[in-house]
Amino acid sequence: MSGCFKTYFSFSLYCTPQAYPLIFTTFLVIYSVYGLNKITDIKEDRLNNPDRTNLILRNKKLFKYSTGITYFLAVIIGCFYGWKVLLIILFPLMVGIIYSIKIHPRIPRLKDIFPVKSMIVALSWTVGNTFLPIVDGKINFLIMVLIFYFFFIKSFINTVLFDLMDFKGDKKIGTRTIPVVMGPSRTVLLLLVLNTTLSILILISISCGFFQPLMLPLIFCLIYCYIYIIYFYKVKNRLRMEIFVDGEWILLGFISLLTIHYHLIPCKLGLPLQ
Repeated sequence: MSGCFKTYFSFSLYCTPQAYPLIFTTFLVIYSVYGLNKITDIKEDRLNNPDRTNLILRNKKLFKYSTGITYFLAVIIGCFYGWKVLLIILFPLMVGIIYSIKIHPRIPRLKDIFPVKSMIVALSWTVGNTFLPIVDGKINFLIMVLIFYFFFIKSFINTVLFDLMDFKGDKKIGTRTIPVVMGPSRTVLLLLVLNTTLSILILISISCGFFQPLMLPLIFCLIYCYIYIIYFYKVKNRLRMEIFVDGEWILLGFISLLTIHYHLIPCKLGLPLQ
């Protein structure tokens, strides 16, 4: 659901009509790739999330078959939209395989390379969120760069924040995540600095007249991120983190829907297009 609303918010930023089959495809791809990752990460999750590991072990066949079926459905939907959408859909799968599976004994998994792991996860999210809404149109390059940067930084922050939650388990098994290498305090400082760079993005957008109907949700997103970075540095509760961090996009989706619906300045389809 979080991924669907994230893509919905991207469509809103571009001011392009919502393509609900593509938004649903986001759900299918995320479920499949993350399902594959959870199956291959049984060893790590035994320490970091034993309840989830036990659930997966009890239903391993169901997870294997469902991840394959959901990705197959995503590819079928992508075929109706052309080769560009297919490339976007296949990108997370290819990255997910290299990320999670050791292809050769001498070649480490991407998730074992510092700090490639966090960057790859963030990139996998960002590619779909940035490019799915614009596969059929020409978009102002600056707008595309701003949206790409926004989603990449947000995804990177959230990925590292969850690694911070898994700090003890990752350190014990030798996984070189950013919190393990830098330490929790420096990691939180890094995340706060990265989130602050989004304020520059907002200032650029205001000066250029971009994203006018959605400026309130963007500012809310900036402040909300400061709050949960600081809060979850002190409070180690995975369920609460998943609700507040992943649930942010569901909240943003509803806020953007209300903002566009009631805003005095309509979403100008001609503004980002050239």
